[in-house]
Order: sequence, then C-alpha cells, then structure tokens
Amino acid sequence: MTVIRRLKNLSTGNAGETPPIVFRAKIFFFLVCLSLLSVDGWQAWKNRTVQLRDTETTMVNMARALAQHGDDTLKAADLILSGVIELMAADGLTEKMKPRLHQLLKSRVAELPQLAGLFVLNADGYAMVDSNEVLFSNNVNDRNYFQYHRDHADLGPYVGPLVKNPAGAWRLTVSRRINNPDGSFGGVVLAAIDIDYFRNFYNTFNIGESGLIILGLNNGTLLVRRPFFDKYVGSDLRKVPIFRDYVTKNHDGTHTAPSTVDGKDKINAYRHFNQFPMFIAIALSKDEVLDGWIDDTLRHTAAILILILILAVLGNWLLSQIKLRLETEAKLVIAHDNLDQLNKHLQNLALEDGLTGLANRRHFDIALNEEFARALRNRETLGLIMIDVDWFKQYNDIYGHRAGDDSLRRIADMIKAVPQRTGDLAARYGGEEMVVLLPQTTLESAAIIAERLRADIAALDIQHAASPLTIVTISVGVAVIRPSLQSDTPDQLVEEADRALYIAKAKGRNNVARSDEVKTETSLS
Repeated sequence: MTVIRRLKNLSTGNAGETPPIVFRAKIFFFLVCLSLLSVDGWQAWKNRTVQLRDTETTMVNMARALAQHGDDTLKAADLILSGVIELMAADGLTEKMKPRLHQLLKSRVAELPQLAGLFVLNADGYAMVDSNEVLFSNNVNDRNYFQYHRDHADLGPYVGPLVKNPAGAWRLTVSRRINNPDGSFGGVVLAAIDIDYFRNFYNTFNIGESGLIILGLNNGTLLVRRPFFDKYVGSDLRKVPIFRDYVTKNHDGTHTAPSTVDGKDKINAYRHFNQFPMFIAIALSKDEVLDGWIDDTLRHTAAILILILILAVLGNWLLSQIKLRLETEAKLVIAHDNLDQLNKHLQNLALEDGLTGLANRRHFDIALNEEFARALRNRETLGLIMIDVDWFKQYNDIYGHRAGDDSLRRIADMIKAVPQRTGDLAARYGGEEMVVLLPQTTLESAAIIAERLRADIAALDIQHAASPLTIVTISVGVAVIRPSLQSDTPDQLVEEADRALYIAKAKGRNNVARSDEVKTETSLS
C-alpha cells in the first residue's frame, strides 16, 4: 500500500502541480535545446576566429608577395642602370656610342612593361641619351633625384618621389649617380617606372569594396593607392596611426584598428621592401571579411532554430503523451488503492462479528491454526480463555433479544481491551460464548487476565433477574498448551479450555477455572 501511494505521488504530484517526471522531461528538453544553441554559438565563434586568422594569414602572404614584386620591379630597373653605367665607364659616351646606347635603352623599355623610359642626364640636367624616339629636351636640374645625386657621393640606387611627366602621367624614379673619372658629379642615369604598372597589378587582387592597398616610401610619402585618386599621390602618411605606430617600428606585421576615413574596423597588414626604402600596406574591411561568416552563421542558426522548433513540437507531443499516461496510471493506481481498501474492508467484514465487533469464528479458527503452528515450531506456549455468559438464555427470555444483544456488546467491549500484543485475538466463538487467544502466555498469567475480566464484567452491574447473583456474570475456562509433537492439534487447546469452562460452571458460575483443575478433578474421580 505504501509503495502504491509513493508511486502515485511520484507520477502525479500534488493536485494542480506538474508531475515530477513531466517536469524533469521539460528540463531535459530545455537542456537539449540550450546545448544545441551553445554548441552552434561556440562553433560560430570558432569559425569567426578561424576566418579572421585565415584572413590575416592571407594578408601577410599578400603583403610579402607585393613587397617581393615591388623589389623585383625596382631591381630590374636598377640592373639596367648599373649596366648602362658600366658600359659608359668602359666605352665612354662618344657620339658614335650614343646611337648604340639609344637602341639598348629603347629595347629594354620595350622588354619591361614597368619601364616608361630610361635616361642618361649630364651634370647640367639635360638628356644626352634616352629611350624616346625624340631626345627629351627639358632640363631636370630642379628634380629631387637630380639634386640628391648632385649633392651626395653615394653611387647606390635612389628612389625618389613621384613626378608627373608633361602628359600628366605619374612616374616613379629609380636613379644612380654618374661620376667623372676624377670622382666629380657627371650626371644621372634614370629609370622612370610607370605607376599604372603597379596600379594595374594591384587591381587584380580582390580586396572588397572598402579594401585598400598602399605603396609608399619609408619617409611616409604615398606613391600608389588603390583605389586610385590623383589627390592622394605624394600625400604625407606620417600622421596616419598605422604608419606612425606600426610601419615605422616594425619590418612587417598585422594590426586591426578603426579606419581614419570611415571609422570602421580594418584589418591591416604591412611589409617593408628588402632592397629599397619602400613599404606595402594592405587594409581589408573587417565587416566584409566576416560577410561570409555572417551568412553561414545565419544559415546554421536558422537550421538550429528549425530543429529546436521541431524538437519543441515533438517534445510537447511526447510530454502530453507522458502526462496522459501518468494520469491514466495514477487513476489505475487510485482505483487499485480503492479496490484494495474495499477488499480489506470486505475481508474485515468477512472476519468480524457483526454484532459485537469482535473477530468471528472463522477469523478465530484461522488465527488459532497459525499461532498453534508457530508455537509448535518455536516450542512456545499458547493460551486460550473461553468465556460463557451465565444464564444468558433466561436473560433473553426476560428482557428480550435486543437487550440481550446490548448486553453482549457491552461484554464484548470489555473483552476487546484484553488483547495487547501482536497475535492476541478476542473473538465471538458462538452465541454467548467468546474466546481470547493469548500466544506465549503461561497458565498463571492467563488465569490472572481471566479473573480480572470476570471482575470487570461483574462490575458492569447489568441487572439479571433470573440469575441468583441478580447481575450478568461470566464463567471462564483457561487452558495453556505447549505443543511438542506433530500429532498435537489446536482442538486439544479448545477442548481443555472448554472442560475448564465446564468446571467453572459447575462451581456455581461467575468463576474462573484452569485446565490443571480439570486434570485434578479427573484424577480424583
């Protein structure tokens, strides 16, 4: 019964409350959905980190490639300049030599797409030989590269600021100093590199709509910019944070910072040329880099949300089925409980005397057999008190059966108080006869209980005109047996108690007689 009640409580909970198992199932579904979102969120953040890291790696490699390309472009031009100087040192620049040198310069410009022109300038700034069809006639003694070589004895290559030719095209100059035999300034050999060469090359890279590529001198002068705007050519980059804080201090690196133009985060990568005083810088919009990641994340999140929605629908259906099953089980448990109670009630009715409320004869017979078997098994005593109401037939004749029933009920109430232990049983044996079964009781103890019961019933002072004692009394026979043989039977105990009851009546009623008195009477007879 206790187990059933616990099962019922576990299944249904208190009235109006969610059953515990349904509550746990809801917690489980919630944790599953939360886990899916957490895993998806963690994976999305991990993909974002990988995306940014891969982008930085790509930008570093791109910066390295562009720097190498710039180095190679300038180096190719410088090698031509070195060759021209060596040729002039060996053969001299005679009138006979000029046509040959002109063809050489012209062929080199045709071979290298980055070259816009090659020039040999004298100490006054006029062209002596160049790669043009018509000799360049303008004086260049006011140019930065010319003044640098004139004022410095350094014979190495010099990369000067951009210059704009008469046609309006920007040129990057690489030049070397020409010395006279006495070491004095003899002029300049110059290579003009077409900026469009770099610009067209940079346009082949996918840097997004907000991306940026900058080619500049180490002194902070901007040479080439993609996207190209004429106004930016020659700009001073020294106050730009990325140049000031990073490019000037490191050979290469990456850095993410807000743009000074639009304030949006840019991922920057930069690298200095190995052979020339120049650097390349690349900037990509962080938002554009993460566009693909955002699209993937939205798709994954949408898929997870759809999955969660499906789980929610299925889970809700499953929970409703579980709840319905629990409610059905609870009803079955309650029905079983009620049936069990009813069975017990019917069983009690079947084993209880309807008039007195004592155990009936059937109940007594069952208990007697069980206790007798236990006494035989454990070699213990088993006592029996047999009670008979004195002159009860006459009582009914005088006062009526209803009064007789009331009298029996009052006597039965006194007898009910006798059983105090498990195994003790008070029963109506038949008519006005009642018994008390007392396991593990000695004859002396049973006799004391019987005497007390006799006195208590006499003290009820129920009037009985047909009795010599004028009140209702009882006669009591007491017997105790200790069964030791399989041949012993419960009937032996009943017979001994009945004989003792007979002795009590023979004494004049309102007496208690013990089974050992029966043996004494028999021996005397």
